[in-house]
Amino acid sequence: MLEGKRINLRLAEKEDVPLLAQWLSDVNFAGEYQHFPDQISKDQLEKRIVEQKLYQIEWFDFIIEKKDGAKIGWAVHYVSAPNFGWTEIGFAIIPSERNKGYATETIQILSDYLFLSRDIIRIQAMIDARNIASRRALEKAGFKKEGTMRKAFWDAEGKWADADIYSILREEWKRPKMLTKTQAME
Repeated sequence: MLEGKRINLRLAEKEDVPLLAQWLSDVNFAGEYQHFPDQISKDQLEKRIVEQKLYQIEWFDFIIEKKDGAKIGWAVHYVSAPNFGWTEIGFAIIPSERNKGYATETIQILSDYLFLSRDIIRIQAMIDARNIASRRALEKAGFKKEGTMRKAFWDAEGKWADADIYSILREEWKRPKMLTKTQAME
């Protein structure tokens, strides 16, 4: 478990599969600018969670919980190119809990954890270029916009959309900002 000030991130488990499957197929959870292109079956999702891999990519799903245990979102970090020294993160918060700073805290917790536990030089995130809320959350967490990839993915309406790439480098991170405690991640 990764403990922050107002939320915790815990690795998703088999028991979380029904909830995650529901969230990842719900257009309201995905929101206006998020699209989960690969419809994933519960069996495939369970396999991904148990094996912590997706198509040979090291993949870790997390449940975002408030301190009272309420489940308010999903986060992920994955390493698609392990020899390049970076990892990518993603996040989504349920609609009723958006705009309360939980995404920023999630990004900070993941950044602290990844820089403290892995020999990486950068963490990156790709967002829909129109997504102002995600942009603000990433920037508050110290990420910088690197550029825009034109027509990089399908958006929620099934149209090509531009993606902004954000990153934070180890030397920009400097020290933990949010992570208060890390329990063994097994």
